[in-house]
Amino acid sequence: MARTVVVGLDGATRRLVDRWIEAGELPTLAKILNQGVSGELESVLPPVTSPNWKAYATGKNPGKIGVFWWQNIDVKAQISHLPVERYHNNDEYWELLADDYRVGVLNVPTTYPPKPVGEFLIAGPPDGANTGYTHPPSLESRLETDFEYQVRKNRHLKTGDDAAFEEVLELIDLRFRVAKQLAEEHDLDFLQVTTFYLNSLHHHLWDDEYVKRGWKIVDHHLSEFLKEDDNLVLMSDHGHSEIETVWYLNNWLAQEGYLQYDSNVTDSLYTLGINSDRLKRLLSRANARLSGVDLEAKVTDLAPGWLINRLPNEEGELGGSKFDILDWGRTDALASAQGPVYLTADPDSVRYEEIRSELIDRFEKLRGPDGRPLVREVYRKEAVFEGPYLDEAPDIMIDKAPHVNIRENLGGDQLFARSDDSWNGVNRREGLFAAVGPAFSEGSIEGLSILDLAPTLLHMHGQRVPEDMDGEVRREVFAIDSAPATTSPTYRSVRTPPTQAAPQTD
Repeated sequence: MARTVVVGLDGATRRLVDRWIEAGELPTLAKILNQGVSGELESVLPPVTSPNWKAYATGKNPGKIGVFWWQNIDVKAQISHLPVERYHNNDEYWELLADDYRVGVLNVPTTYPPKPVGEFLIAGPPDGANTGYTHPPSLESRLETDFEYQVRKNRHLKTGDDAAFEEVLELIDLRFRVAKQLAEEHDLDFLQVTTFYLNSLHHHLWDDEYVKRGWKIVDHHLSEFLKEDDNLVLMSDHGHSEIETVWYLNNWLAQEGYLQYDSNVTDSLYTLGINSDRLKRLLSRANARLSGVDLEAKVTDLAPGWLINRLPNEEGELGGSKFDILDWGRTDALASAQGPVYLTADPDSVRYEEIRSELIDRFEKLRGPDGRPLVREVYRKEAVFEGPYLDEAPDIMIDKAPHVNIRENLGGDQLFARSDDSWNGVNRREGLFAAVGPAFSEGSIEGLSILDLAPTLLHMHGQRVPEDMDGEVRREVFAIDSAPATTSPTYRSVRTPPTQAAPQTD
């Protein structure tokens, strides 16, 4: 029987790799694109790792999953939270495949803690931990002994820190080495292996030599999966673009009167010259004896969280939790990074729709310093989300212009910048899809959504598609005379998996 290998490439984009393909530096990727079917893969909004890996795995929009960004904002409770308790409340398509096939899953974000799925499941970063990350649990010690495996990197990526980027390259290589070893040992029918840290390279370096080296590592390993009788699928959760404009959306909301601060503590500390940057430097110097430790990463271990959250940096920007420093009674709107905007007014009130319509109109008309629009489209939540969690969804979803990075920083006067201090690349909706093998056609496909992959891959393996999936079975990706192309999809009623206990978080 033909094996199916799905390779998840977090943040992959043709806009970056095509130049290296044309230069002959990624020969395997060139072969896949030339001999198989490919096209852009549109992510759900916002185009962020979470919720898009959950949308891919379940075939459902965030309104059915209850995950709208890394952190959901609850304006009624005036808190944000990581919705890990919802990560396992919906079947992922490989769970359904595991009923009839030998399945292995490795390194997918938002799979921690691991479900007991198939032959093995190894949870991925950035939300996974370096302990308790495998099913079966006994696999963890074997991975650490044989491969020195780790889920998360040890060092923070910073320009000029070559050791940090070398670590990332090693982790990218490690995922594939482990995946190939376990796939052979378990004689898998289906393998999902994902590399998250390509996304980190894109963010920090865009098209730097380290990024090309990362892609060459991927290309090498893809050549070993490219077997005549097997089917190989490449997909990404979102794409990437080079940053040309940074938009500090919460600063804009504050300047326009939609967001207000409770500045009693903040103003006093800033006036006295006490700020987070200075505190971090002092703490780092005080702990300089800790050789080999990323000192900045230790700051939150060395100072109370409430203090760090309330301290502005040297530009007057506020870090940490936005909820400690907002005047909620006078705040109408606040934003997360990359597009979600939440309103505080009662959704049943006239004021709610007045504010929402006003903001949508203003966002659509906004131009950056270069005169280009900052957004491609602005949506009401009900236009992009549907399901039992719709009430918790961002009230407005901005589909930002691809060259724009929306930051959620609070405090300071800066509205725009031409570059980002820490990032060179930013997420965009258009990701990558490519597939090659006996089951797949050749050429291009248009209009493919990340929600389509779960039902399409279930159909490919002769499985019934759960009727609550939002994606469509895209039979045009399959070879004309293949069974998936000539057979109509069948559907099944929804089964309710047991809710998994969420890990304790700090």
